[in-house]
Amino acid sequence: MRDRRAHAVLFGFDFQVNAAIILMLENIKELKSVRLEGNEEDIELTLENNQKILAQAKSVENASSDFSYVRANLKKALTTLSEGTQKVEAKQLILITNSPNPFNDENSRSVFWGPTRRPFSTLPSSAQIMVKAYLGKINNPLDPQKFTVQVFPFETDDEAERYKAVVQAINDFIGSLNANTSPGLGKKLLQVWHNDIFVNGSKKDAAIQLDKKNIIWPIIVLETDISRCEEGFTEQFDAGVYDEVVHLYGETIDSCCERLDFFTRVLFDYNKFQCSKRPMDKCLEFVNQFWEDYKAEFTVPGIDNETLEALTKTVLYNVVRRRIIINKIKQGVNL
Repeated sequence: MRDRRAHAVLFGFDFQVNAAIILMLENIKELKSVRLEGNEEDIELTLENNQKILAQAKSVENASSDFSYVRANLKKALTTLSEGTQKVEAKQLILITNSPNPFNDENSRSVFWGPTRRPFSTLPSSAQIMVKAYLGKINNPLDPQKFTVQVFPFETDDEAERYKAVVQAINDFIGSLNANTSPGLGKKLLQVWHNDIFVNGSKKDAAIQLDKKNIIWPIIVLETDISRCEEGFTEQFDAGVYDEVVHLYGETIDSCCERLDFFTRVLFDYNKFQCSKRPMDKCLEFVNQFWEDYKAEFTVPGIDNETLEALTKTVLYNVVRRRIIINKIKQGVNL
């Protein structure tokens, strides 16, 4: 029994992390930050206007067949969300679940197959009656017009099956950027966001939130991976030096300057740079002329001058060569 309870808790938290990914992507343009286990709810999204989206995440291990507790989950969610609205200004209130029958009601069951998002006004009448009945027993109930029931499939121990709806949401988001990103980016982002959202949610201080810059940063890093550098650029460095650059790159780029702000500064300087050469040669000219202006960002203990030069130039080259992708990503998420 002890192992069973532990498994159920871990499954629930896994669902919560993935629910947060789906919700943050749906609201990415307005998003300011996201937090698991916040002061008010399981998932809290803060928008740029400082309004909140509050969500209760309620998972069922055998979601496709076990509807025993879905009404209890609904009642708890409505109670907690109502309490949350007394503390903050909420734009939207969400029950997000993996149950395809979140009301245990034959009249509404058919509308919840697959990824589904149903505001209160679009729920079947039997579901609306049930919500109003529960709200009638709550002091200071939430405004039902702000309430949404959201469902996405999340079941089984097979990872491809369990995460398919989340991966699809990420791939749809990547496609919406129209940035010609690298193949396999969706699966890589799923791993990164799983970790980042989990770690953030595990921090005791609920005021520590994952802001949009930190959410989008991994996309920029993956899209400026030095493994994609053209040989025409890398052959200017000694093979041993470039091997050291590859070794240092990941750790250094993650700590350089103010991360996304650094990329923005480089692109700003590049756009001011006057050069009549063709685009690729302009990139090289910019890197060769200005790398020393940025080398302080990449100085690490023990690095020699030759490696420092190669590392700085490699980072700058990747940023300016992929400037169009970077700009499309930033525009697509309203950064």
